[in-house]
This record gives sequence, C-alpha cells and structure tokens, in this order.
Amino acid sequence: MKNLDVQDLLEYSRAAVAVLRTLQIKDVTMSYSDFARAIGLIESPEEKWQPWHRQQTEAILKATAAIEQKAGKKPMKLEYKRIINKITGRSGGGVSKQSAIVTT
Repeated sequence: MKNLDVQDLLEYSRAAVAVLRTLQIKDVTMSYSDFARAIGLIESPEEKWQPWHRQQTEAILKATAAIEQKAGKKPMKLEYKRIINKITGRSGGGVSKQSAIVTT
C-alpha cells in the first residue's frame, strides 16, 4: 500500500476534479476502481483493486470536497454521487457534507 502524503492528495484531487467534471458533462457514473485508475492511483493495468484503494479513494474525494468548499466560487458544483460502488450501483454517502479544511 502506498501512503499518500499532502502532495499526493493535492495531485490526485486535481485529477479528481477533471474526472468528476467529465462525468457530469457526459451524464454518466464510474466505479470507484475505474475512478482510481482514471486519476492515476492505480497505475498499471495489471494492478488489482485492493481494500486500501477504497480508503485512499475516499480520502482523495474528501480532500477534493474540502478544497471545493474552501474555494467558495463554484462555476460547476462537483457531483460526487457519480462515483459508485460497482456491486450496489450506489454512491458513497456524504462526501461533500463531511469534508472541511480546519485550521487551528
């Protein structure tokens, strides 16, 4: 398992924005595993989806949502529900509602 640092989260979040906007424009959904491949988290075609990829994908989506919330201006609000579970066909709950950047 690759540990994600701040730079990784920011780079994957940037890619996530592009993928989420494309899904919205095309009005389609994508599985978590295909999303992980699309943003570069899973790099090779031989690499298989592992349980930690789900955790990392969720961390990337939460980071993206927190950055979006902090940015304020929303020319096109990101639709996180477009990333779905391949088995259930449903999206994960509450990504954008639970994500915030907190400073102390």
